[in-house]
Amino acid sequence: MVITSVAQVYLFVSGLAVSIAATAAFTILVKHLALRWNLVDQPNHRSVHKKPIPRVGGVAIVGGFIVGLTYFYGLQILVPQWAWIIDFPDKWILVGAGIMFLLGLTDDLLQIKPRVKLFFQALAAFVVVAGGFRFQIPFLYFQDWGMMNEIIAAAITFVWIIGIINAVNLMDGMDGLAAGMGVIAISSLTIALAVNGYGPDIVLVTAFIGALVGFLLYNTYPASIFMGDSGSLFLGFILATFSLPTAGAQVGGLSYLVPILALGLPILDTLTSIIRRGLKGNGIFTADRDHIHHRLFKDRGERQRSTVFILYAVNAIFGVMAILILSSRAMAQVTLVLSLTAIFCLLFLLKLGYIQIKQESSTRKTQILN
Repeated sequence: MVITSVAQVYLFVSGLAVSIAATAAFTILVKHLALRWNLVDQPNHRSVHKKPIPRVGGVAIVGGFIVGLTYFYGLQILVPQWAWIIDFPDKWILVGAGIMFLLGLTDDLLQIKPRVKLFFQALAAFVVVAGGFRFQIPFLYFQDWGMMNEIIAAAITFVWIIGIINAVNLMDGMDGLAAGMGVIAISSLTIALAVNGYGPDIVLVTAFIGALVGFLLYNTYPASIFMGDSGSLFLGFILATFSLPTAGAQVGGLSYLVPILALGLPILDTLTSIIRRGLKGNGIFTADRDHIHHRLFKDRGERQRSTVFILYAVNAIFGVMAILILSSRAMAQVTLVLSLTAIFCLLFLLKLGYIQIKQESSTRKTQILN
């Protein structure tokens, strides 16, 4: 047991170092080429940056991720006694991630239409669903429904993957926000799974975190490169699929809440956007400058660096709730965690001004998501 623990620590630390170093090197190269070829993000009315910034950083993230996977593959061959510890990501997850990266890179280069992006997002989600992965919600499983239960689970998984991909993409609006959020979210997911005996994928987690940390060296404020859609779509896909069990796998009754809570910040931002735009009569896909990070930066008067750190903290709170919910053994504990999460969300939205309570002629009126 001691040898196994030492081996796992070595694998994590060394794999992390390799992925960080590789991504940092790729980022320098990608920045240079992007500036030479004018692959930059020009400031507009929705931007918080003031000058053109290279926008294809996702190439460096995926490059570092691949180097991390290759490192583990090499160790598996060179150190056979560790082979049983090194569990590679499922091939269908990697195929879907590749589709998302290529889709994002194409959009970074050619600006493709939203419906085309949605089609390929659906294709990547279909690959995962066809590969047997399911977002399992026990209370939606009915004993006498047979195959219908599989169809329901597959449909939920399909919508979940597309939803999280776009939710994460919406959060990529400030220096270091999406990448840092990704590190926090997958770390909390890993801890929640590990402390409850579900055996997280050390290879994917290590290569993924290393790639994001290596990129953050150049993406934190003031950023010298953006990840672009090639990075954000890849990031969202990995987060959406990381904790999905295969069909038929035994999972805990509340395990489905873990990814929902760990990804609470992008989910909350997406839900507020949909409701806000709907109340204003705008299309739900209409771009605006009223996301959570915009509110903190613009309306609350925060600076960009402090805005990102505040959102990191919010993301971490959701992560702690994810860990606690899977560790809860009694319904009272579950109710307490969910109640605290709901209260936190309400206070957060009130603080940002999405929910306003006004007094008029001694009659209280509440405006939601103003």
